[in-house]
Parts: sequence; structure tokens; C-alpha cells
Amino acid sequence: MSNIPSMKQEKISTLQALFTVTSTVYAVGIVSLPRTIAEKTQTPDVWQGLLLATLLGIGVIFIHVKLCHRFPGKTFYEFNPVIAGKFIGFLINIAFIVFCMMICSLVCRMMAEFLKGLALERTPISMILLPFLLLIGYLTWGGLHAMVRLIELFFPLTFIVFLLLIILNINHFNLDNLRPVFHKGWRPIFESLKVIPFSTMGFESILILTNVMTNPQKAWKAGWIGYSIAMGLYILMVTMVIGCMGVEEVSRLQWPVVSFAQQIEFPGAFLERFEILFIILWTIKIFMTASNYYFYIVTGISQLTQKWNKYICYLPLIILFCLSMYPQNFIEIGNFDKIIGYVGIVVCAAVPSVLLVISMVFHRTEKTDGKQ
Repeated sequence: MSNIPSMKQEKISTLQALFTVTSTVYAVGIVSLPRTIAEKTQTPDVWQGLLLATLLGIGVIFIHVKLCHRFPGKTFYEFNPVIAGKFIGFLINIAFIVFCMMICSLVCRMMAEFLKGLALERTPISMILLPFLLLIGYLTWGGLHAMVRLIELFFPLTFIVFLLLIILNINHFNLDNLRPVFHKGWRPIFESLKVIPFSTMGFESILILTNVMTNPQKAWKAGWIGYSIAMGLYILMVTMVIGCMGVEEVSRLQWPVVSFAQQIEFPGAFLERFEILFIILWTIKIFMTASNYYFYIVTGISQLTQKWNKYICYLPLIILFCLSMYPQNFIEIGNFDKIIGYVGIVVCAAVPSVLLVISMVFHRTEKTDGKQ
């Protein structure tokens, strides 16, 4: 980002990078992930697939960090042309921007469907999306520091609500709903890997964040810990939801985690609608995730055009809005979800791995003084 004038001096701490990775990974997918896995596997073995996905994601983060460390001070968009050549590097950058655009649009659409189904039944999807997208553009115009400070502010609140959601449902937990373990072998676990890529995306954040950290050498620590926290929360939530409701019931619910929150009962009818608090804070959480991806989009466009202005910050919102409105129903949203997951595996895992191999084989690297 050194070539973008307004962002030359913007640096983030290791903790801020950790929070950003966590907030990018742990987002809208959690409200429907238990149903998605339960439908696919039809067994209580839901956490094993997520655990395997976590290990794979951490391995990808290791590759990302190693790649970024070979080009100090440069982001993914900047060192691609150095490794693959200007034309191929340009295509890779475009592919990464398109991927971020796709995942950001789907996050926004799922958020709108989530709010419409639970709180704003008579409000058109477009009217939910518009203010949401404008706020994302406004936050991005504030730069990297504005984004990470918002994450720092709301991450503890969303984390506390998550823990309360788990603790207050412990009395509904039935271990028998998670038994028997491995009664259908490994096949259902590997099958679950086909439906969870979208929910496990976010490790690609480290490609952008590593070289804007005050201490890039700690990027590996921020990356794997941040990703592990997010995936650990996924595993805990999915396990609790299945343990409280059972596989059959979860597979029939559109938003299992919301139903999970509605089970909470307080003595004396105090705070009867705990799910309202969950919905409010989770909307903020989704906003942070969408903002992160939109920031990566704007950063990429800025790098390609060598400019940073309000047009770059706001014009991509038009494309985002059109993409968000494209799916006509939940079936198309689910298909879009799967496509994005597979595209993410190629663009964010396979391509960086190939780039790292090329840079090592042909000794393409760059020193801190900018010499290649």
C-alpha cells in the first residue's frame, strides 16, 4: 500500500490484525451453518469436519505469511506482478478483487434476508441493503484505522453475547444428541467439507494485513490465533446447537442459531427476547465482516489505478448492490454460497501456494530497501 498516498502511514498492531482476521472469518455463516452441515451429513458428526477445515485453513495462513515475508512492505496486489509477471499478476489481482466482491455481496444479501425474516418483514430487500452498503462505503473512506477501531470496539461485545448464548443454553444440552460418534465412518465428515468453504473463508485477510502491521514478523501469530478463535467459536456453536436440538430438528430450521437463542428463558420473565440482543449485535458483526472485504476490494482497485479517492470508495457499491440483488430465492443464495467457496479455494489457497513455489524456485524476493 506504499503507493497509495492516503495510506502510507497507516499501520496496525498485532492484536488489531488478530481481531480483523477473526471478525472476517466468523460472520453471517454461523446462523445457518448448523443446518447446512446437518442436511449434508445427517449424523451428529458435525464438529470433526470443522476441525479438519480449521487445520487446513491454518496451513493456508502459513503459506500466506511465508509469501508476504518475501516482499516486505508490499501487499498481495503489489507483489503478484513481481512473481508472475505484469499480465498474469494483473489477472490474479482482478480474480482476487472479484472474489472479494462476490463474498461481500453474499454476506450483505444474507444479512438482509436475516433481518427481513426476523424483524423487517414488510421492508424490501433493496431498502435494507442500501443504507448498509452506504455505511460500508463511508467506513472505508475513513481508511484502515477506522475499520480496525470499529472492530476493536464491537468485537468484545459480540464475543460476550456469544458466550452468554452458550452458557444460558447449557441446561438444554443433551450429550445423547451427539452420539454415536463416527458411526458412519469418515465419509460424512469429508462430505461436510463440500458445504462449509464459504463459512471458513477469511484466512486470505492476512495477505493484505501482513505488511501493514507495525511488526510483520508477528503476522503468523496474529493469523493462526485469530483464525483458530473464529473456527473454535464455529465448532462450539455448531456442537451446542446440535446437542440442544438434535440433527433432525436443526436440518429443518432456516436459522438454527436464532431458534437456539429463542430457547433461553430468564426467571421472572426478565429479558424474554434474548434473540433481539443477538440479532442487533450480530448485524454489527456482519457489518464488520462486509466492511473488511470491501476494504480489500477498494485497496485492490486503488493499487491498480494508483489512486485513492471517494469515487473508488463508493462506485464499487453499485456492483455490490447488483450482485446482492441477483439471487432470487434461498436456493440460488445457497448455490451462490457453494460457488464462492470453491472460487475462494482456488483464488485464496491454490494461487498463493503456486506463487510461493514460483518465488522460491526462481528466487524472487525483495529486501526491506526495495531491491529485488
